[in-house]
Amino acid sequence: MSSSDNGGALVALLWIVTIIISIGSGILAWNWIEPESFWGAIGFLIVWGILSKIGHFLAMGLVALLGGMD
Repeated sequence: MSSSDNGGALVALLWIVTIIISIGSGILAWNWIEPESFWGAIGFLIVWGILSKIGHFLAMGLVALLGGMD
């Protein structure tokens, strides 16, 4: 398999993982915060953003490790 094929597969994997992380972190934040007011909703959005950033950072590190394994 050529390196360009490997790069395309990693990009596709990163797109799929990004969608899964965004949805999963939103569900996790919603269950954790359970917003019932305006400030609860603001807290949910902040926690969702933090969890999403952490997940994306870890996913990009994993893809970088996999991409460097030529």
